[in-house]
Amino acid sequence: MTENQEDKWFLARVEDLAEEADKGGYVTFSDFLDDHKQSLLTHSVGRLSICKETFGGYEEAERRIAAFCPDFYVKENPDFLKEQFQNELCYLRIEPADKRFLKKIPGHRDYLGAILGTGIKREKVGDLLIDENGCVVIVKREIADYLKQELTGVGAAIVHVSECGSETLPAAEKGVEMTISVSSLRIDSLVAHGFQMGRESAQKLIRQGLVSRNGMVVVNGDRIAEPGDKLTLRGKGRLIVREDLGISKSGRHRVKIERFAKK
Repeated sequence: MTENQEDKWFLARVEDLAEEADKGGYVTFSDFLDDHKQSLLTHSVGRLSICKETFGGYEEAERRIAAFCPDFYVKENPDFLKEQFQNELCYLRIEPADKRFLKKIPGHRDYLGAILGTGIKREKVGDLLIDENGCVVIVKREIADYLKQELTGVGAAIVHVSECGSETLPAAEKGVEMTISVSSLRIDSLVAHGFQMGRESAQKLIRQGLVSRNGMVVVNGDRIAEPGDKLTLRGKGRLIVREDLGISKSGRHRVKIERFAKK
């Protein structure tokens, strides 16, 4: 299935969920959505007449599920969807039984690989947050019991899996904040400065389809980015445009960005 076909299938599924919620008078949920699908959902707002919100277990979550419900629920209780999201999601802590004898402490890829190795599909799994004790993973509640039973090891480590509360979440990943000076907020210029390469190299990567903006592949590098935009360079990482600090005396834009390395 090509990406365009997948997009059409996803939008059709979204419309089905919205229609089901509208006609049935109850809440429906999607699976976890990556940046690309979240962007498609945002651009479909004109075609969906029902209330929809996304949540991934914490405010800064990258992977999020979407909820669809009739407007009257939210009008009667502004916290209604927040409560529904908490019922739909589950927080699981995964901890090695004894790290003293491990040659390598498991990382993000190790935990994710072990989870998917149990047969669980990626769309059922949200963000993984790592700390010194192990990992907290956010999943759809429907697969939580299965994962608690089936996930017994991560790499060479024997692990314990238990449910925990959202208040125990490790701190979200922090990127490297920097202020760059660019001639404009063109995407190719931000990619070049953010990933420390020449403008021509950035334009070449864009032509190769390796750069995306908020999950959508960038076609024209001369498009202007806005604060809040997430620019991802495949294989290298991502950066978030935090703030346009204005124009300097030399006529260049000073822009605050936050860069994250590839996990």
